[in-house]
Amino acid sequence: MKTTIFPGPDLSLRKKSLYMWGVLIIHLLLAFQYLLVEFLFLSAPIRHGHGGGQGLGNAINLSLPSFSILFMLLILCHIISLVGARHSIRFIIGSGFGLVITATLTLGLLLFSRQSMNLLEMVYSHAILVIISLICSLLIGIYMVISQVWKGHGNENIRQGRDISSFPLPMNRYRNVRPIGEGGVGRIWYAERTGDGTPVVVKVPRTDDEMTGLSFMQEISIWRDLEHPHIATLLSANILPVPYIEIEYLPRSVADLKTPHPIPQALQIIQGLVSALIYAHGRGVIHCDIKPTNILLTHEGMVKLTDWGLARSGRDRRSVSGFSPTYAAPEQRSVYSECTAPTDIWQVGMVCAELLTGRPEIPSGTEPVFQTGEGEKLLSIILKCLVSDPAGRYQSIRELSVDLERIAPERSDDSGY
Repeated sequence: MKTTIFPGPDLSLRKKSLYMWGVLIIHLLLAFQYLLVEFLFLSAPIRHGHGGGQGLGNAINLSLPSFSILFMLLILCHIISLVGARHSIRFIIGSGFGLVITATLTLGLLLFSRQSMNLLEMVYSHAILVIISLICSLLIGIYMVISQVWKGHGNENIRQGRDISSFPLPMNRYRNVRPIGEGGVGRIWYAERTGDGTPVVVKVPRTDDEMTGLSFMQEISIWRDLEHPHIATLLSANILPVPYIEIEYLPRSVADLKTPHPIPQALQIIQGLVSALIYAHGRGVIHCDIKPTNILLTHEGMVKLTDWGLARSGRDRRSVSGFSPTYAAPEQRSVYSECTAPTDIWQVGMVCAELLTGRPEIPSGTEPVFQTGEGEKLLSIILKCLVSDPAGRYQSIRELSVDLERIAPERSDDSGY
């Protein structure tokens, strides 16, 4: 989940919405056209050849089943295409090929078989509309295939463009460089120091602009003063000549874990996260962007909080606003975006809910994990974290920590699993 920086109105959304509605209407109209023709074909009486009507009777007997199958396939392809944008590229390409094949076969029957055209004209007086509709279906199918193939080719070009040639730092400093991710303002690289072979993660800007530079300055100024067992270690950082942040390499994040997660392991993660926030809040620093991808794990399962690019510090007047939509607290989404200690607490509650239920949303309480005594207590804590009004949540991360300890006082917050 990427972080949204300085969210504002997207002027292209209206055009995109109109385009999607236009595509939807076209698919519906074509499907309705073919449904009408299908109904007329199925309602047509089947003639048997007698005397002079033998030719037409045979045409009906031979063409009717073919037309029935083809028009049913066309209807099916257009209905599938209506929801195609929600599926994978292969699914969309398959629907496009289906339209191309069925429309081509149907057009072939009509244009190269006079008896088939006579049959269509007999059951449907506006046969030219069917021809036009079939041509439209053919063109739509071709467009679906070409656009998705081109999109896949474009994505491949993007992936190729992110090879080590776009790594902006001197290559004599690192070896085995490879891209591993991308955030709101930065690209994330794995690298090994040439001097001692230490594996590290290097964050560099995606773009060269004032906002990105401000974000990196803010992150460096805050992060370099944070030293805690549950905060990823900042090893090196600089602004000139190229802004970069170098931190310890950790093999995975909470986003890599399978959910729903067992309560004991989930509590260990949350307690480690809370421990890091107690330290940070005590130094006047609010994280503002807590989410699974920003909660790293060592090989032993120890939690390390990372990515302080959106953090707020009382001693720092500079501020970069933004949020990750799935995990953002209500006050972050408001016109006058705010981020305070209760904001971090909301995000902790959302991460905890996702670990236990598999969904990043306010739990209903009916989930199986909350049907035990321990689960009920944990549910009450999560729901208190996820109160819409910040004043109704825990007012300090220490309060949250105390309630978590009451559930599992014997568990150490830095133990692995």
